[in-house]
Amino acid sequence: MKSANILLLCDEASRHTGTVDEHILAFKKFSQHRIVILDSRAAAVLNVDFSMFDAVVFHYSIVIASPAYLPPPLFERLAKFQGPKILFIQDEYRWVDRTANAARALGVSVVFTVVNSDVVRAIYRDPWFDGVRFEQTLTGFVPDTLVARSVPAYEQRPIDVSYRARRVPSWLGGFGQEKWVIGERFLSDSQHYGLTCDIAMTEGSRIYGDQWINFVANCKAVLGTESGASFIDFSGDAQSQVEDYEKSNPTASFEDIQRRFLHGDGETTIHVISPRCFEAAALRTLMILYPGTYSGVLVPHQHYVVLERDHSNMAEVAAILRDQVRARHIIDAVYNEVACSKRWTSEAFVAAFDGVVMEEMTKSPEHKRARATATAQDELFRRYESQSKRRSKFRIASMACALGLQRIARKAGNLAHTCLPGPIADQLVRRSQRIASAAKPLVKRALLGRSDH
Repeated sequence: MKSANILLLCDEASRHTGTVDEHILAFKKFSQHRIVILDSRAAAVLNVDFSMFDAVVFHYSIVIASPAYLPPPLFERLAKFQGPKILFIQDEYRWVDRTANAARALGVSVVFTVVNSDVVRAIYRDPWFDGVRFEQTLTGFVPDTLVARSVPAYEQRPIDVSYRARRVPSWLGGFGQEKWVIGERFLSDSQHYGLTCDIAMTEGSRIYGDQWINFVANCKAVLGTESGASFIDFSGDAQSQVEDYEKSNPTASFEDIQRRFLHGDGETTIHVISPRCFEAAALRTLMILYPGTYSGVLVPHQHYVVLERDHSNMAEVAAILRDQVRARHIIDAVYNEVACSKRWTSEAFVAAFDGVVMEEMTKSPEHKRARATATAQDELFRRYESQSKRRSKFRIASMACALGLQRIARKAGNLAHTCLPGPIADQLVRRSQRIASAAKPLVKRALLGRSDH
């Protein structure tokens, strides 16, 4: 295969999230092409020579419609680039019209979308997209480091069922509410079946990194739903309207918000597999899930225990949990057929991406890459990447400080609840929540701040 030079534009500050960093690094690790990774805002001031590249990739960590990520001078230069321009995008339920307009102005030729294929063109409804190639991808892949990990046997795991989630914004629609409804209902139902559960839906209860992996590996089963949304905010107005209303009416019910602002909720539903499913499969943890298609990866009853949305089959679910033979049969099936399959790996994804790049390059014969000696080219690309990282350091440090402040505030609130009398704890929790909320603009500022420090 002929090797291409590919420029991947991303947001360095967003790489603090493990899944984002893993996705970006997969291109470097597995691609047969030369991948040059640059922070988009750093690229705006580096005077990058685009003629050295065969294709440009916009990673999902940047918002192409936002000048904060693609400043106008950079945007204009990218629009003039004649080679393939490939967009990876997630959160496809918001800023839809703005994103479509930006994609058209940039001349995006390929979109790697995570949404289910039956609704792609209901979201990308502009006729301009008739000429755009859509490729299905996933929000995450099997973590290869977990597949061979030593984990406790099913019967040795002390927790029957675990779950962590948080209330997603109301403007995502009714489908998004399932993420916390499943935990709330299961926790209530489990008391009737004597199940040992560790289920929580507060922000402070979230677990990260190795602690999260150990948590899942020490549970017999985990709950789960498909990721997605049932309300598509084409204009972006619904999000701001709902957020303003909730500030003024903090006790407003979802039904009230849905009636006022979410007209058409449920007409178009994005429903895709969550990366958590791949983690559970690799860690040989039984999955108890609401029924769904799960991006064509998981088969109900074969790869997971089906929990009906009204929880009417809780007795059957509890019986499978207690039947080690039945539980292990499902666990072994999803481990062997999904976790150990090469089909759902980052390597397979990047191989497919490489093929798309080569096919698209043949469609852009007018674009001729500038030639240089291998040594000169390598030196140029190394300099670009080094300067990009240097210019991004301030924003990365700001992001780390803001996130650290949020974590400290949340932990303080949780500790207060555990150790102090009710009235005092409530007062401290409210203060910690105010501190955590105050840190949110700092996180946003770190993400959208200047790149030339």
